[in-house]
Amino acid sequence: MKAFPFLAFPLLILASCSSIKPAAPDLPLSQLNETELPESKIDIPVSINLENVLNDYSAKIPLQISGEGKLGPAKYTWQVNRQPFQLNFLGDTMHIADDAGFNINGFIKNPFNGQWKNVGACNATLNIGLSTNFGISSNYGLFKNTHLTQFDLNAYNLSIAGLNITPAIKPQAKEVLGRILDSLGRRIDNYNYKQLLQPVWASLNKPVKIGDIGYININPSAIRVGQLTTSGSTLNLVAGITAKPILSLANPAKNTGSPLPDLLTNDAGDNGFNLHIDIHLDYQPLNQLLNNTIANKEIAVGAKGHLLIKSAEIYGTGNEHLLIKVNFTGRQNGIPYHGLLYFTCLPVYQPETGNLYVENIDFDANTITRLKEGPTVWLLDAGIKRYLHDQLHFNISGQINSLKDKLNQALNQPVNNRLALNGRIDTIKADGLLPLKDYVLLRVSTVGNLSVSVN
Repeated sequence: MKAFPFLAFPLLILASCSSIKPAAPDLPLSQLNETELPESKIDIPVSINLENVLNDYSAKIPLQISGEGKLGPAKYTWQVNRQPFQLNFLGDTMHIADDAGFNINGFIKNPFNGQWKNVGACNATLNIGLSTNFGISSNYGLFKNTHLTQFDLNAYNLSIAGLNITPAIKPQAKEVLGRILDSLGRRIDNYNYKQLLQPVWASLNKPVKIGDIGYININPSAIRVGQLTTSGSTLNLVAGITAKPILSLANPAKNTGSPLPDLLTNDAGDNGFNLHIDIHLDYQPLNQLLNNTIANKEIAVGAKGHLLIKSAEIYGTGNEHLLIKVNFTGRQNGIPYHGLLYFTCLPVYQPETGNLYVENIDFDANTITRLKEGPTVWLLDAGIKRYLHDQLHFNISGQINSLKDKLNQALNQPVNNRLALNGRIDTIKADGLLPLKDYVLLRVSTVGNLSVSVN
């Protein structure tokens, strides 16, 4: 009976050592490094109907153009009877050809009664050629540069009272036609297409819902115009939007947007659509995969010990390290143990394979301190870390590809009854990982193309 206290003491020591419950890791919060995305270049093909402009050409350059002049004691009148214009477009240039009839009459004044007498007439041909280069000015006005490319009057040696009047008629007719073109140019300069692009700009300042992923704010900052082309009676141009799109999980606050800026007339860089996306990787499915692999797995520790993993859990606290909590039982030198072990590691995502794995795995500082307090130091064996390192591999390519598919589907949809998105995501690159309380935050940047069609 006297020996009982001596037996009870070592039993109490063994009982206290068999249960291992270190304090949970206490790590400082970390920030996910921000990666500056390049500006996105978004193409907006715009078509401008030139019907009104062509109508002005026909109205301002009448079917009949006439004039008169004096040459010595004689005078002459001339009249151009043109045909409807024949139009030919090439690039941003409109070519106008016209084969016109040219009628000339010569008169001599009777010195006795002061009356003019028709002393000659000639019907000639006139080949007219015009060329107009179109463009859009910084204040969205339609400007042009129209000039004569051909003015061939096929009338030679037409004489009145012995004087050749052909050299005098040609410059006069060209001057009259030049004044008409100047008047036409002033009218065309009044065409302004700011009202065409203003609603486009306003729509791009509103968030666009992207399926069940979230909302994209295009955030346009500048607009430029590239090369113009013509087709039929349509002037086609590509308005390029410079923007920094942002994806939000929730509907962002209303963006009043900025007024439509002046148009830049130089094309600044290659087109491309760049976007940051934050992907939430929930712990629950990852932990299910983990436990399917390692639950009830036994690990040999030393010559006479082993550790049985009953369950494991990965989680985060807002630090860059991913935490592992292992619930275990074990035995060393015949003594049973049970309790918890905590590990820290750095998560790594490999976009080429879609694998999420860990590096730099180690026991947490609190666990190390607890295990060194007694005979449980044997649990610090490196084999446990190697085993967990080898098993903590998750392939999340399915989730990433699903996101890419959803983005590509959402980037090809109407924005409203006037605008429609046309785009694709080509590549997704991982920029950073941050294990938060409820999920692993995986920030990726995407590269692709996006255009906006205007109806």
